[in-house]
Amino acid sequence: MTENRVLKRQLKKAGIDSFSSLNEITFKKLLKEVEQSYKDNTDTRRIMEHSLDVSSQEMQEIVCDLEKAHKDAEKKDKLIFQQSRFAQMGEIISMIAHQWRQPLNIISITTASIQFDILLDKIEKDKIIDSMNSIANKTQHLSDTIDDFRNFFKPTKEMTVTTFSDEINSALNIIGKSITIKNVKIIKDLKCISEFSVYANELKHVIINIIKNSEDVLIEKKIKDPYIKISSYKQDNNGVLQISDNGGGILKDNIEKIFDPYFSTKSKKSGTGLGLYMSKIIIEEHCSGRLEVSQNSDGAVFKIFLPH
Repeated sequence: MTENRVLKRQLKKAGIDSFSSLNEITFKKLLKEVEQSYKDNTDTRRIMEHSLDVSSQEMQEIVCDLEKAHKDAEKKDKLIFQQSRFAQMGEIISMIAHQWRQPLNIISITTASIQFDILLDKIEKDKIIDSMNSIANKTQHLSDTIDDFRNFFKPTKEMTVTTFSDEINSALNIIGKSITIKNVKIIKDLKCISEFSVYANELKHVIINIIKNSEDVLIEKKIKDPYIKISSYKQDNNGVLQISDNGGGILKDNIEKIFDPYFSTKSKKSGTGLGLYMSKIIIEEHCSGRLEVSQNSDGAVFKIFLPH
């Protein structure tokens, strides 16, 4: 059917009404039209094949560029994550050193008191037992702090089953004392007890980062009766961890950029602009969750959504 239409079109181009009117001159015209048509089709096919080759090559180059860009992005994220971890490690080392001063001072005072009693020959059995128990408790606290610190920075990619309560308590074991000593009240309202599988150290990294940001704002602004509220609850198929404070919130112009890399509302000396950027990547890409920020009447509200 298609061949008949093509032939009729060529006959018309040659000025031939039908095959019955063919003669030598008209036949030559027809032959010439057929040859030209074949040549045109051949040229068209050659152009199309060339175009396809070029398109295929360009597409391959685009795919290669995308793969390279993806690898570069992964390298960039790893580098930023390392920078963020190092910055946080420095902060936590400083906090732990601060935390250790009090129990070490108590241990020093207790041992000095025991030595003084020995020198004066006034040793009392009950007092010695109480002093030894005090030293043992403080020493255990120091040991627990070392374990929390070491486990937090231990490189691991194995998911573990945990709860918001476990991770909050573990995070506060590391940074809680350094916050409360600055008269910042920590309010806990942890109602979600559901378990979930997650990279626990990475989640803890996010929790510590958000809590530390709240502390920095409260101290910097010299907020009266400062508090950080940590709550958890169920919403649909998600467990939600909410961290808020009464620090006055985030400026409207900044809230849209708060998760951008290297964007920070802190001074250059105290902020790298990496913490919240990496926190968003960890929650959304590593934990299949969601990290959001909003405002309430008192200040900023960060919410971590994790599927249960």
